Amino acid sequence: MRVLTTKSAAAVCQFFVTVWQEVGLPTALQIDNDIVWNGGGRGQRALSTVVRLCLAVGVQVIFIPPYTPQANGAIESFNDLWDTNFWHRTQFQSLDHVRDELPLFETYCRQRRPLPQFELRTAAQLFPDFQPRLLPATFTRHQQDRLPITAGFVHFIRFVSGEGTFSVLNETWTLDAEKWAGKTIRATIDTQTQFLRVYYLPPDTGTCQLIHQFEYTLADTAVPLDSVFDYPRPTLWPPVKEP
Repeated sequence: MRVLTTKSAAAVCQFFVTVWQEVGLPTALQIDNDIVWNGGGRGQRALSTVVRLCLAVGVQVIFIPPYTPQANGAIESFNDLWDTNFWHRTQFQSLDHVRDELPLFETYCRQRRPLPQFELRTAAQLFPDFQPRLLPATFTRHQQDRLPITAGFVHFIRFVSGEGTFSVLNETWTLDAEKWAGKTIRATIDTQTQFLRVYYLPPDTGTCQLIHQFEYTLADTAVPLDSVFDYPRPTLWPPVKEP
């Protein structure tokens, strides 16, 4: 299992690097809680190779709640689009044939696909001047035997149990059950300051609340983000309301 997981993580990292070199670096990567992603099979506070790669290039990772596939609705919707408009639309003859057709699908997604949540405008209409930041073609950091932990943020969307607890990387944390049981929270690891900060977004409001923070000592001290990847990015979360 250890060998399989290591090989799987290496393949995933290579895939991400290739995609980021061709279509650009995202602000964040939303994924589920599979062991390949989170490294949770290696005990507590173990950040996976995939997470370390994302941190190394300034991409924040967002883990959806466990056993909640509906939280990945946008991704599942795109999977359906891929399946219908690409994979089952053509009888592919070879891998080269797939590669030849991919640019057509990408053009459709950017130029001609109407987005219902944006009044049926396309991505090109919404962001006509958008220029992706491509990962350099010379990037090879993911081929290291062990990536360091880079300063950045890893987010976990979690449901608080009736006892006031939630879990992150095989470790259980306790909040005031009277206040927070049954709520959805965001637990964010700040790898630089080594704190786990817990936020709550009240319904119909535009600001988050910092409701608790725990010391979160990691095995390694975080290295600074390389200046190549330290540039302004869109804000992921609503601002935090000052206490």
